[in-house]
Amino acid sequence: MNDPTGIKRRYRQFADMECKGYSDVYYGLALAVSEDDEVVGFIAEMPVVQPNLFLASVQLLTGPDGMPRTGSELRAFLKRRGGEVGDVMRSRRTQTNEVGRCAVLLPALPSGPLALVEVGASAGLCLLLDQFHYELGATAIGEASSPVHLRCAVAGPVPLPAAVPQIVWRRGLDANPINVHDDDAIRWLLACVWPDHRERRRRLEGAIDLARAKPPAVSAGDLVEDLPAVLAEVPDDAQLVVFHSAVLNYVSPDRRQAFADTLAVASKRRDIVWLSNEAPGVIREVAASAPLLSEFRFLLGRTQFTNGHRRDLLLALAHPHGAELTWL
Repeated sequence: MNDPTGIKRRYRQFADMECKGYSDVYYGLALAVSEDDEVVGFIAEMPVVQPNLFLASVQLLTGPDGMPRTGSELRAFLKRRGGEVGDVMRSRRTQTNEVGRCAVLLPALPSGPLALVEVGASAGLCLLLDQFHYELGATAIGEASSPVHLRCAVAGPVPLPAAVPQIVWRRGLDANPINVHDDDAIRWLLACVWPDHRERRRRLEGAIDLARAKPPAVSAGDLVEDLPAVLAEVPDDAQLVVFHSAVLNYVSPDRRQAFADTLAVASKRRDIVWLSNEAPGVIREVAASAPLLSEFRFLLGRTQFTNGHRRDLLLALAHPHGAELTWL
């Protein structure tokens, strides 16, 4: 059984750092969980106690409009359907294929033509970033007719591109890829969107429609063992960019180092640009120059690998779902 005190602390931090002012529903529920021994006791029995997993498991059963709104409603729901919530939490893991993150990645991309490799690609929706429309502050970029419109508030000297770079090749790698034609898997993907975030849900549905029309290639595999085979397929006449968002926090520090070592070895054959969009502390070399943060932000890093050597740069602070970007 997991430590109830630690769970209470984790849900309180989630409420204060990630939900406050951004999602009234999840803020209220996470706060309620942090003060409810009965609900915390239920969560403590689960193998993974992550707030996003617990709340998405509830939403999968209720839909966004039927989500409990108060602690007492949540407690009553668990009394009725706690067995089903537990089954979901034991059988699934969060799959936040958040296309909004493409808005913070876009200014970090080198000029094309590009070959993209995304690790932790889920359904591969972020590999379609050249098919989206972007509003970065007052600047509009990309396909105006796209079903996916991404809005990102910007601060600092963001190097806004004139256009989305040309992408000539793309491939995803994921431990458990999502098939966009699998309705059950798509229901789970939508359940991982916070219930009061209607625009996020709309743009996710738009990206799914794009992927169903022309699915990006996503291979099942490990981000260390299976990465060299993917990199070996990249065409020689394109700049190779390997990227990920909110992925390496799910693997051990040893595996993170092994991932970086794999890129270093591959860079002896060709230059590699590695874009990382992760929580503070996940990539030490990028986090070393990070300022003190008063709110939860990802660190957007760019690491250049050339002939086995790396050069790391912290580019920006990014909202976890891509809503804001502060360039450093």
